[in-house]
Amino acid sequence: MKLSKTKITLPVLFAIGIFSIALVSYSPVDVSAEYQESTMPQISGTITVDSIDDYPADSTIALSVAMAVAENSVENGKAMWGKLDVVQGFLVYKIGILANDDVYHKSIIDAGNGQALYVSDGVSKDNWKHSDDKSHKKWKDHHSDLTPEQREIKKQQWGEVRDAFFALSLDERAKMIMHFMTMKVQFESLTAEEKDAKKQEMKSMMEELLPLSVEEKTQKLREFVNSL
Repeated sequence: MKLSKTKITLPVLFAIGIFSIALVSYSPVDVSAEYQESTMPQISGTITVDSIDDYPADSTIALSVAMAVAENSVENGKAMWGKLDVVQGFLVYKIGILANDDVYHKSIIDAGNGQALYVSDGVSKDNWKHSDDKSHKKWKDHHSDLTPEQREIKKQQWGEVRDAFFALSLDERAKMIMHFMTMKVQFESLTAEEKDAKKQEMKSMMEELLPLSVEEKTQKLREFVNSL
């Protein structure tokens, strides 16, 4: 299946995805933001393309394989998202990696042979874009009815959803990511009423998921993946 070239941002996934709601508190606001390609070293891939749609469907490695390569490129790294894209004229996977102490890395994996072409330096949580004033205001507004203690509990619960997501296998995480990327495209074509209904559905699912233990959260996410 070909993937259209869509910019996947956590704020959008916040409205339509389970794991992304949890990761919002632990990731840059736009995890698929531009890779600052002008400052990247020159890469050399195996599949030359002009656009994301200009390639044979059977010419790429699986997303789960690219995620595995990316994880092995960063010590104690966990792949949290991934997408097929074009960089410097080559078809690649962009993979976001979270390492120990919430240090975030971006990696570029050759979509043809799975070689790691680029791994960025780590960015600590304190320097994530989501730590700016606008994001903090959004967090406070979203939980304005909670006490500071309740907000801390909510952050902890979301962190546990992140841990549950990382407890899934690479194949399971890749399947979930692919599902929500497809949902993102479909979401844009919904009416306002349908979008509101989808947001409410996801909100209800999260309200059910958050109070569970990490093990129970993992099982719920696994059941969700198996239902896709």
